[in-house]
Amino acid sequence: MHGINHVIDIISFCLSLLGICDPILFILYLLPRNVTPRLSTLLDETQRLLHRAEEIGAVLPQSEYKRQLGR
Repeated sequence: MHGINHVIDIISFCLSLLGICDPILFILYLLPRNVTPRLSTLLDETQRLLHRAEEIGAVLPQSEYKRQLGR
């Protein structure tokens, strides 16, 4: 009888792990869809502002900011 209880405990533990991992995987699946457009918009705006700063002479054309942004 002790062996059956041990097997049931192992199965319960595995199901508990699946129950914990499922929401985490769900959140990780949705995260890039929400973050990527916002990040892309932020980087586009930063690049636009940098180009504008170069046009008015506030930043040199070969600045460290532009090299870092281009990576």
